[in-house]
Amino acid sequence: MKLHLLTAVTRPENLPQIEASLAPAADFGIEVVWHTQADPEHQSVGGQSIKNAMIEQIDDGWVYILDDDNLMHPHFWHTVAAAVAARPEAAMLVITQAHRNGWARIAHPAMLRPTLVDAGQVVVRRDALGDLRIPEHYCGDGEWIAALGETLAGRIVFCTTPATYYNWLRAP
Repeated sequence: MKLHLLTAVTRPENLPQIEASLAPAADFGIEVVWHTQADPEHQSVGGQSIKNAMIEQIDDGWVYILDDDNLMHPHFWHTVAAAVAARPEAAMLVITQAHRNGWARIAHPAMLRPTLVDAGQVVVRRDALGDLRIPEHYCGDGEWIAALGETLAGRIVFCTTPATYYNWLRAP
């Protein structure tokens, strides 16, 4: 399985720690291609235009938005590999996201709405994206995910075990 990770970078100091969290991927047969592009002046709201430009450069595999303040959870690699193996027809995985304060966004169909879901909870096949791109405003990722949920209904796997960290590298 090939997984493209897309990171719009406004916090370059976090990249070494993020990179270290990618290491276990190979143990689960996941080939990681990490796409990064700097946005030091925050010119792209939420990095949306940068993420969209990176999507345009990808023509295969799976796509995952990895913000530069998130880390890969140790369960991410197993969760993704197991879900794809169990449901090869799946086009999108929605994964549960843990927060450093102890709460979690649990993957569930009702959460596929703006402000309830984060881009860091969705792994989607590139061919399933078609021409659908992230709206370029603050809640654009939630709108994008909601549209994906409608388009890909019946081909979505919801993974309830925490498998990603939200805003993990931000100061508490």
